[in-house]
Amino acid sequence: MAFSFIRKKFSPNTPPHLPQVEAPAQRDSGFDLTQLSIEVIDNESQLTPAQEEAAMLHSGGQSDAALQFLHTEIKLITGLRQTETWLMLFELLQQANKKTLFDEVGLQYVLEFEKTPPIWREAQAKIQQEHSNYYVFSAYLNGQSIDQEIVTFYAASLGCSSLRMDLAKVMQIDTIAAAELLAAWQRCAQQEIKLQLLGHLEVEALLRGLIKTGRAIPAEAPLWLLLIELQQIQGLQNEFENLAVDYAITFEVSPPSWVESQHEILVPPPSTPHLSVNSNPDRLLIEGDLLNDKPELIAIIRDFVRLHAFPVLDFSHVMRVDFDSAGQLLSLCMEYPEQVTFCNVNALVLALFRIMGLTELVILSLPAQK
Repeated sequence: MAFSFIRKKFSPNTPPHLPQVEAPAQRDSGFDLTQLSIEVIDNESQLTPAQEEAAMLHSGGQSDAALQFLHTEIKLITGLRQTETWLMLFELLQQANKKTLFDEVGLQYVLEFEKTPPIWREAQAKIQQEHSNYYVFSAYLNGQSIDQEIVTFYAASLGCSSLRMDLAKVMQIDTIAAAELLAAWQRCAQQEIKLQLLGHLEVEALLRGLIKTGRAIPAEAPLWLLLIELQQIQGLQNEFENLAVDYAITFEVSPPSWVESQHEILVPPPSTPHLSVNSNPDRLLIEGDLLNDKPELIAIIRDFVRLHAFPVLDFSHVMRVDFDSAGQLLSLCMEYPEQVTFCNVNALVLALFRIMGLTELVILSLPAQK
């Protein structure tokens, strides 16, 4: 499937039409869009150069410059009834906590559109989070690279109560690397560091392809034990015991014993302050901005999307997404076109997503404007 990133010419005298529609009846996602009172965005509507510039400035953390840019633009388009620019300005004023100016623009909005402007949102208290580090493993784990990998892994675990391990990039692992990883993970357990897995499905499939029940090759034993440890970390006792029995039969030894563990898997993440699952298991609430210095948030989203047929990502508490993170979301959604729903995306992030072409790949919805 090909997706065009070439935009049509925007007509400033014709504001984009935002039709009221219902969720597609044929999608059995377990998430009823009709219960949300939503407005599904028309992906064909285009951005003006001013809107694109403001979106990119905000994405890059230059919110003050974006604010000045949009405030000037509003004066130039008065009378043209271009809703998006006004909504982007309201969102910037909200994020900058400029309530007085927000109210002043609100009065201008009433004169322009003859309807109620967006409502000021009171600031929400920030959640104090448990200290947690993040570590992503390299693509190639072998006898030549594993020593340095373990050094940096231990460095990431220092001083933290939990460590998010991202295994999605791992494409190769040999017996030496497996033995070193096994020792490192067990050491974390002894130090009472919670190990939280991301991207584990790929490395599990990789390990399973390297072993075979009944093939007693001593060099393969660490691969077996690492795969068994992955089940231990996830709290999958039945899978652990089945693998342990196969290992015992293959090498004619006693099987490894299950140990009650403090480890947990982060998909879905039930108690993470940044991302939480509501009553519906297919819906993920993202709390916090998606920035390149927080790669673990994108990793959690990636695993959530891959484990749900029709995932819904709720951006209610996301103020900013930087260009790099938007690119990663784009790559992810290209794997699952028209399967992922983005809801409650603010006007600034929405503009960035349109620039990136993300709106052509996802089901996009926002709270209906009254």
